[in-house]
Amino acid sequence: MCIAAAAIPAATLAVSAVSAAASIGMGINSALQASSQAQATMNMQARQQQQNMDMQRQSMVMQQNQQQQQLELQQRQNQDNLNLQVSQANAQTVNQYNLARQQVLNERTTIMAKNAADRLTYQRATEAAGVQVQNNNEAANKIYVAEQSKINEARKQALFEQQSILAKSIGNAGTILAAGRTGQSVGLLSLDVERQKGFALAQQSATLDSKREAGVIAMDGGWLQAQNATNQVLSGLPFKPTDPYLPQMPDTPTFVNSGIGLAIDPSLSSRNA
Repeated sequence: MCIAAAAIPAATLAVSAVSAAASIGMGINSALQASSQAQATMNMQARQQQQNMDMQRQSMVMQQNQQQQQLELQQRQNQDNLNLQVSQANAQTVNQYNLARQQVLNERTTIMAKNAADRLTYQRATEAAGVQVQNNNEAANKIYVAEQSKINEARKQALFEQQSILAKSIGNAGTILAAGRTGQSVGLLSLDVERQKGFALAQQSATLDSKREAGVIAMDGGWLQAQNATNQVLSGLPFKPTDPYLPQMPDTPTFVNSGIGLAIDPSLSSRNA
C-alpha cells in the first residue's frame, strides 16, 4: 500500500510535467502563431501601403500627364488664336493696302484722263486761234493792198491831172501870146496863168496827200483791228496743260508674320501708274 501510495504522487507529477510541457508547447505554438499572424498582418499592411503608394504615384503620374496634355492643348489653342489674330490682322492690312492702292490708281486714271482732255482742248483751241490769227493777218493785208492800190491809182491820176494842168497852162500862155498883146497886160496875164497853174497843182498835190493819208490811216486801222482780234483770240486760249501731279502709291505693308501666306493682290501689284 505504501508503494502504491508513493506511486500515485509520482504519477501525478508525471502527468503535471506532461501537462506543463504540453502547456508550454501550446504557448510556444500560440506565440509562434501570433508572431506569424503579426508578421502576416505587417506584410499585408506593407503590401497595402506599397499598393497605396503605387496607386498614389500612378494617380500623380496621371494627373501630371493630364496637366501636361491640358497645358499642351492650351498652348496649341493659344498659338492657334495667335495665328488667327495675325492672319486677320495681315488680311486687314492687305485689304486696306489694296483699297488704298486702287483708290490711288483711280485718282491717277481720272487725273490723266482730265489732263489728256485738257491737252486736246488746248491743242484744238491753239489750232483754231492760229487759223483766226492767219485770217486776221490776211484781212489786214487785204486792207493794206487795197489802200496801197488806191494810193497808187490816186498818184497816177494826179500825174495825169498835173500833165493836164501843165498842158492847159501852156495853152493859156500860148493864147495870150497869140493874141498879140504887149506891155504890162501881157505880164499880168502870164502871171495869172502861172498862178492858176500853181494853185491847181497845189490843189492836186493836197488831194493826193489827203488820199495818201486816208490810205495810211485805213491801213493802220486794218492792222490795229487785226491786232485787236488776234489779242482777243490769244487771250481766250485756255491755260496750257503741264504734266499733272500724281498721288503717290501707298507703301508696301509690313506684315506681322510673313509666313502666314498673305500677299498683295497680284492684279494690283502688277499695274504701274
